[in-house]
Amino acid sequence: MMNRKQYKRVVIALVALYLTMFAARVVYDLITFDDPPPVAGDNYLFTSLKETKNVASLRKEYEGGVQTVDQKYERVASVSARTVAYDDDLTRLNEAINGTQAVVQMDNEQGLEGGRRLSRRIGVRPEHFDACLAAVREVGVPISYTSQTTDKTYEYRQMLATRQELEKRLESYISLRSHDGGINEKINLEDKIIEVESQLLMLAVDLGEYSDENAFCTINVSLYEGSPVNAARKIWNAFMWTNAAYIAMLAGAAAVCITVVVLVKTYRFLGDTLTSDGKKKGGEE
Repeated sequence: MMNRKQYKRVVIALVALYLTMFAARVVYDLITFDDPPPVAGDNYLFTSLKETKNVASLRKEYEGGVQTVDQKYERVASVSARTVAYDDDLTRLNEAINGTQAVVQMDNEQGLEGGRRLSRRIGVRPEHFDACLAAVREVGVPISYTSQTTDKTYEYRQMLATRQELEKRLESYISLRSHDGGINEKINLEDKIIEVESQLLMLAVDLGEYSDENAFCTINVSLYEGSPVNAARKIWNAFMWTNAAYIAMLAGAAAVCITVVVLVKTYRFLGDTLTSDGKKKGGEE
């Protein structure tokens, strides 16, 4: 049995544990927002428009400039942030875009005041990418951040090879115009010429995304408007959470202690039983 001094120490320890849990929960709740975080996978609304590929170029020289490697790559960074000062942070975002000579390629704003949401795709020149990204990440309270770079050199070379093949095919078709033939043959030939020219035109559009004039990197930005912190409600929620967690913890600890006592008692009982049976058998012999 515990004496009075030991009992007092146990009570103080339990009270200190409760107050520590309560204080930690209050601090955690006060630094978070009232409303729940955005649903996973709902950060960006860029599927409503045809997504333009932003491709940049990187040239590397080896062996004193004798060999030059022209690499095409796609660099995409995604930033999500929460704000309680939506208008002010939107102004800061626009300043970051204008200050780095970036362009807004897609803009989607939803919701009413107090729960507005902005999704924006920004095209940035490669030389300004790091500066623009750093400025964008200073807007609001960060929620998530990802950055990915993908090599596009192989795809670019495939397009060049396809263009060369189509150009040769077009030349051969055009050379056949001077040959004699029936009206149907000439119509079929013109249809093939038009088809190849259309393919070359579409390919030129795709290759335009790889040109140095259109060299951009991408920054996807999502800005969510949250409600200001309600301190009284936070403290009450922390109090209720602490009560439930504290009781559950004490119940779990009590269950563990009871289980240990039962196992120890069972072990001793079995040990005493086996010992007494052994003594009886020895006495009978």
